[in-house]
Amino acid sequence: MLNPILSFSATRRMRSARTLLVLGGWLAVMLGTALLMMGGLFRAEVTIRGLHSGVDCYNILMIVQFALIVLIAPAMTSGAVAGERERQTLELLLVTNTRSLRIVWGKALESFAMLALLLICGAPVMCLPVISGAVTPLQVGEGELYLLAVAFSAVCVGVLASSLSRSSVSGGILAYLMIFGIAAATTLPLFMDYPESVTNVVYDNRLLAGLPPADAAGMISPLLFLNPGYGLAALLQGQTDFLGSLLRYQDTGRLLCSFKLMDRAGGELIALISAASFLILGVLLLFLSAVFVRRRGLSGKRK
Repeated sequence: MLNPILSFSATRRMRSARTLLVLGGWLAVMLGTALLMMGGLFRAEVTIRGLHSGVDCYNILMIVQFALIVLIAPAMTSGAVAGERERQTLELLLVTNTRSLRIVWGKALESFAMLALLLICGAPVMCLPVISGAVTPLQVGEGELYLLAVAFSAVCVGVLASSLSRSSVSGGILAYLMIFGIAAATTLPLFMDYPESVTNVVYDNRLLAGLPPADAAGMISPLLFLNPGYGLAALLQGQTDFLGSLLRYQDTGRLLCSFKLMDRAGGELIALISAASFLILGVLLLFLSAVFVRRRGLSGKRK
């Protein structure tokens, strides 16, 4: 049976004019970026640089969508649970047969479905770089799936923040702070020293070339797999050699060490591990959100 929270929230969102504005704005940004980056392909003479612009276009479109997801998701979920508290309807939901876990799952899936709709509508624009041979349709699909995993985890963070807040405004602020905190915490390993056993391999190009991909992945700090930006860089590196010029430096440092290990392990593998980590983390956050919804709802009824 369809989740009633999901059904009601999705119906209300799709009937709103704001949804059409968001969708139109998303497509306008995507199409404008693609035309700006790939303008050289539509001239009378096509140059090598014009063909290479397809690679740049794909990378920029992926980064733009990634940034939009991170910016939009907290705003979309800020009122998921907090809005029910403001309207004093959360207690009514809890006294029915609707469980707290079903409430947060319905709210999360509704927001995730909206982000998925934006990504699906933008998929034809993402396929424009295929014309220049920059990427394959399969690689575009891989990129879209990775962004879907990022969108799901961002939505789950927003739902958790909303379950902890009394108002939609405070929920949105808390969601942005939580996302910033997660990004900052998972970025720290990039600036930390690796053990000597790792740096001796990374700093020696001969040893690094002979390092098995699985061993290279095992040397990467586990926190980096929870960093969406690192996973995106890994995916783009595996698909288009996004960091090629940067990784050719012979003298590497603590920052480049993580990226050289990522390149050796394989960008697609790192992105796959990251996406799986996001999904697991998102599910755990939803279970945690359900606990807070139940506890706060019961305390509100006692008052």
